[in-house]
Amino acid sequence: MEQKSYKILDSFSLKLIAAITMLIDHIGYIFFPDLIVLRIIGRIAFPIYCFLIVEGFYHTRSPVNYLTRLCAFAILSELPFDLAFFHTTLDLQHQNVFITLALGLVSIFCLEEMNTQKLYAIPLALTWAAAFLVQCDYGLGGVLLIGVFYKTREMPLIRLILCSLILYSFGWVELYGIIALIPISLYNGKRGVPAKMVFYWYYPVHLLILFGISQLVNYQPLK
Repeated sequence: MEQKSYKILDSFSLKLIAAITMLIDHIGYIFFPDLIVLRIIGRIAFPIYCFLIVEGFYHTRSPVNYLTRLCAFAILSELPFDLAFFHTTLDLQHQNVFITLALGLVSIFCLEEMNTQKLYAIPLALTWAAAFLVQCDYGLGGVLLIGVFYKTREMPLIRLILCSLILYSFGWVELYGIIALIPISLYNGKRGVPAKMVFYWYYPVHLLILFGISQLVNYQPLK
């Protein structure tokens, strides 16, 4: 089937949009907390990352290796995450978004296997419980959002409704994340520039840079 002409964004383009809007969001959170417009722009990033987790599941040669990478960068990112946002070397009450994405990938695998083996409902429930208990970024709602992108791959209207409900459950500002469905609707299924690891490293590195800048402009001793 010929690709629709309006599908102009590949995976690299979506990752770039997510990375830029995430950076704007984090700059707003750390340096300009009163500028709500920066946080609104930043709401676009997370739904795109959720969508890309689903696409990654369908296109990866090894789901195990994919999950391993997410877990590895969850570990690598925890210190930068805690330093940048909570000004401490260890905050057990908040975990970075790579953990959310990893749990979301596990939930997709469980949902996939439940088509033939209902027993996978048990690890799915445990995955959702883990998302709630470890207090990862966006928590259980974030993992459920990934599940929605998986289950509504061919149902754009249902996706719009369910995504809106989940995002609104985080608060009214998060509802602006529904804007992410616009670039997602333009996705053409292509990989684009092969820069996968760049975006993995981007998360912890940009957080360390923002933390370093915050120390220079407004030094605070670590907790």
